[in-house]
Amino acid sequence: MLMNAKASSHKPFELQQPEIVERPFSQKVFDAANQLGLTQLQARLVAMRLSDEDFENHDNNMSEMLEKIVFPKLRHLQHPQNLKNADQAAKHIADAILSDGQIVLATDYDTDGVTSAWVATRALIDYFHVPEERITHVLGDRKSGYGITDKVVERILAIDKKIDLVISADQGSSDELRIKKLADKGIPVCVTDHHQIPANGIPESAICTVNPQQENCQYDKTVAGCFVIFLVMGQTRNELIHRGVLDASAPSLKDLVMNVSLGTVADSVSLKGVNNRAVVQAGLTMMNELKHPSWQAMHALNDNNNRPFNAEYLGFQVATRINAASRVSDVTTAFRFLNAEDFYQAQQMLDQLEADNLNRREQQESMLLQAKQTAESIYHPGKFTLVIKMQGNAGIQGIIASRVGEQYGLPTIAMTDLQDGFLAGSGRGIISNIDLREAFQWMSEQDRELFESMGGHKGAAGCMIPIDKFDSFSELFEQAIREQLDNKVPRLQIETDGELEPWQLTPALIDEINLLEPYGRDWPKPLFHGKFSLKSYRVVGQTQTHLSFNLATQDGRHLSAIFFNALDSEGDPIPYQAGQEILCVYQPALNHYMGNTNLQIRLVHAEAV
Repeated sequence: MLMNAKASSHKPFELQQPEIVERPFSQKVFDAANQLGLTQLQARLVAMRLSDEDFENHDNNMSEMLEKIVFPKLRHLQHPQNLKNADQAAKHIADAILSDGQIVLATDYDTDGVTSAWVATRALIDYFHVPEERITHVLGDRKSGYGITDKVVERILAIDKKIDLVISADQGSSDELRIKKLADKGIPVCVTDHHQIPANGIPESAICTVNPQQENCQYDKTVAGCFVIFLVMGQTRNELIHRGVLDASAPSLKDLVMNVSLGTVADSVSLKGVNNRAVVQAGLTMMNELKHPSWQAMHALNDNNNRPFNAEYLGFQVATRINAASRVSDVTTAFRFLNAEDFYQAQQMLDQLEADNLNRREQQESMLLQAKQTAESIYHPGKFTLVIKMQGNAGIQGIIASRVGEQYGLPTIAMTDLQDGFLAGSGRGIISNIDLREAFQWMSEQDRELFESMGGHKGAAGCMIPIDKFDSFSELFEQAIREQLDNKVPRLQIETDGELEPWQLTPALIDEINLLEPYGRDWPKPLFHGKFSLKSYRVVGQTQTHLSFNLATQDGRHLSAIFFNALDSEGDPIPYQAGQEILCVYQPALNHYMGNTNLQIRLVHAEAV
């Protein structure tokens, strides 16, 4: 969520108000969208999310391509034959299935990693009939860092059984040194991943690497790790049919899309392309049937105001709880929740995830205070980045980087002292044209001893560094981002979809907007701006930091608005006065109260004009 750019009086520098700009608009896309039967507003929203360049290779089929994006369906998925080495991986996995040793699933600890583990597990057990006891799970640990770490290698080597194959998912591309340790012990590793390939290429010691980022791979570069392992398991099904192990009529893995949808949304990959939109939309349809115990339990906990689950719900209600397990407790709770066999078991696991999430929030507030104090002390108007060192839970620093980065409008790395000579860091790019993974790669080339480990992608990345390298890291990160921005100091921009007419501000607006679901990265939920008269306001919420507004449109219609986290802390002065005209940036939403449903706008920014 965008933070209020207001700066309290004790800060050494007053933060600039963000610049409010309208998203670029493509007349060509707008005209094509109109031909699909969309309303004028819907066509405008599409034309502000797609550009002419998105159709460079589809000029003669723009309408056809646009229809696949706007109305996503699984039949539009790119064929897995375009995923380099997927067939090779399928052969290795089929060999392991037909052997008698252990198949080890080494996956990341975040929601993408957990859903990757779920996809692989369910494919092996439910579809390929591998006995459950032949599968060993090695889910990563945030405290040990991202990827196939030394700790992961130790856990694999400690398995007291013959290992036929290690399959990584959502990690492995940057882990040649650790994969070689396994290979040297006679343990083959098949890497499936979606993160950027390091400068020295794919891991040579792996028997196979499936990653759309690698050279000469023609598959969509934006898919999540859970999507990659889903495609690989689909090809494994084909291989088993080819070998006569499965009947040609064996069920497809389509139902596994349910949680591929969750991992895709949670990993904040692009939702502008055909593939990701199709799996998310199909997955949401399956979730909303409430056939699986985990989704029955989620619905019992939070029914989304009796509306269907959508991508926003997955991101803010589900993924936060899944991630809380690895942040403050045990990631296997999240894995067991997704694999629950009945409602009671799912509810038990969800209760623990809920407790973990509440614990995470409490720790987060303490660490956020630390981070804000540090940010205030190091910020100046010519700054390009913020690198913050803290004490506390390493699992929470990504949230801290987002919150602080959004407040200052700067790429931010939050680092936590692991008390073992290393700092673990999580970064957020904040600015749309920043590439954190590229920055980390450049930094590693300047100092070969800077990183103990690193990984991630353009907008979000993680790392581990020696604590005595903190100052060098901070300087190199500042330099890397400065060069990416061509020495132009960043200014936070809020991109909107323009203004709405007062007559459009009714509950019907929500249904009109919802037709273009799913929303997410690169296909953002509609955000509008407009001027309103502030009639009254009051401080609300348990933290007393939210503001409830009564606004009036230019034609005199009254409208309720809520501004979450409008104040930094309880008791802060309120920077608005009744009777003022204020410029608001907002998302339309529905407010359900006392059996009535009305339109409410949720502010992400407000300033007096």
